[in-house]
Amino acid sequence: MEEHFYTEYRTKTSVFLQTNAALLERYHLKEVQIQTQEILLKQGTAPKGVYILTSGLVKVTRTTAAGQLFTLGVFGPGEVEGDVEALMQMPYFCTVQTLTPCRFYHLSSERFLELLAREQEFNLLMHRSMASKMLNTSLQSSIQSTNRLYYTLLIVLRELSRLNELQISKPLLTELLGTSSRNLNRLLRQLEEESLLQVKGSLVVQTDRKEIEKRIETYDFEIH
Repeated sequence: MEEHFYTEYRTKTSVFLQTNAALLERYHLKEVQIQTQEILLKQGTAPKGVYILTSGLVKVTRTTAAGQLFTLGVFGPGEVEGDVEALMQMPYFCTVQTLTPCRFYHLSSERFLELLAREQEFNLLMHRSMASKMLNTSLQSSIQSTNRLYYTLLIVLRELSRLNELQISKPLLTELLGTSSRNLNRLLRQLEEESLLQVKGSLVVQTDRKEIEKRIETYDFEIH
């Protein structure tokens, strides 16, 4: 059974901003850089604006009232954080942490709402981005956890392959995905068989980023 994961809409949001210098100036969007393992947004705290990811990887988690921590996903460029809170005028619903060095566009909640109200193209991109999140959530909830992990691993590999100075090690991937070494090794073997990467010892020494990107955009899976 073939399904399509809707990831391109989020990327289009960041590309739209990067190619509209006048719009960045008009709404006071500032580019900020955040280092690895930094808390960008903290669950339950008052909003400090909206962040639009242009490069890097972030992990989104939520802690329940019982103290259980759940990872909601690992996301790449185009991901918008703080948008829902700006619209709903509520504290941050989740915690967002950087997994790699990241760049964001930052603007106040007020400016974000003004941008939505006045810029029709941006408004449409944001609606499509939010819709893609809902569609992906529905798709991911309908498949096995192993397949969700496979999909997340593809995203992580795509982003890490862009950071040429960073070695992609098995311990790093295990930490980023929050899984066991056994699960990771099984997935890496599968990706090797599909000629998407090559593993040597504890390192992923080669990745076929173009094919990984294609697999992310159109991901074939079977529901058992």
